[in-house]
Amino acid sequence: MEQDNNSSQTEPQEVFTPIPQARGASGGVRWLGLGWDLIKERFWMWIGVIIIYFIVSLIISTILGFIPLIGPIISPFITTVLAAGVVAIAHQQYETQRIDVDTLFFGFYNKRYLSLMGAYGISFLILLAGIIIAILVSSAAMMDIIYAINSDYPDEIITEMMVDNASGFTLFFVIIAIFGALSTAAYWFVPALVLVNGYKAFPAVKASLAAVKINLSGGFFFFILLFFILAISLIPFGLGLLITIPLSYTAMYGSYRDIFYHHNIGSQGNNGGIGGNSTISLNKTAESNIGKLVS
Repeated sequence: MEQDNNSSQTEPQEVFTPIPQARGASGGVRWLGLGWDLIKERFWMWIGVIIIYFIVSLIISTILGFIPLIGPIISPFITTVLAAGVVAIAHQQYETQRIDVDTLFFGFYNKRYLSLMGAYGISFLILLAGIIIAILVSSAAMMDIIYAINSDYPDEIITEMMVDNASGFTLFFVIIAIFGALSTAAYWFVPALVLVNGYKAFPAVKASLAAVKINLSGGFFFFILLFFILAISLIPFGLGLLITIPLSYTAMYGSYRDIFYHHNIGSQGNNGGIGGNSTISLNKTAESNIGKLVS
């Protein structure tokens, strides 16, 4: 986007930094606020975007469902690229105040889908590792219960065995929860980092984990608030999900924008470089991707 040289010397410029910034517990509220600002500016467009997203996802899942074994495995990787397009739309709106529905497919036609799929695969492997560890740790307790059920033990005995092995079951769910959180953290900022800033899979996952590590309190409040908002939206026959689902995407983009960008006041030349000692400019790949996305 072109900027006026005179105004750029005095107005704060949002500059991408590859080093994530800590935003504190209040960040969770701020990210939701930014997400809501984007939704309300193009309210009906966002509802249309999320409907199109679900329709296309359903078509993809249905078609791939006819392919034995491979289809159900490939399907989530394809729809992940599509979901990343929703984040790309949020970025486009933030930069240009407009929404182009074809940006939903940005991950496919800018050849970044391999990075998105790779990062998604990494996050899935993290969760899978957690499931395997949880099963191994609590396998003895689970096998006893399964054996008792298959052997038609009286209900009283089965109940007593479940109480006796409660710690094993608790540990199972704790491990799943921890690895589930790690899996989410690994992919949280990936869509924006890949589509906007040109990151590959491993660097994007590494940056996402680093950002979450220094924003644990903000992330905790963010997901708690988002959970309650989603729960409330289910009350009116689930219609509120047409708003809260896109809000979850725009708020995630808001967290990326808040953590990976900072305001800078300095001089900026025609070549797009940022002046001043304390600034970090976009790399050429990132500049190219942003230019394609907002043009």
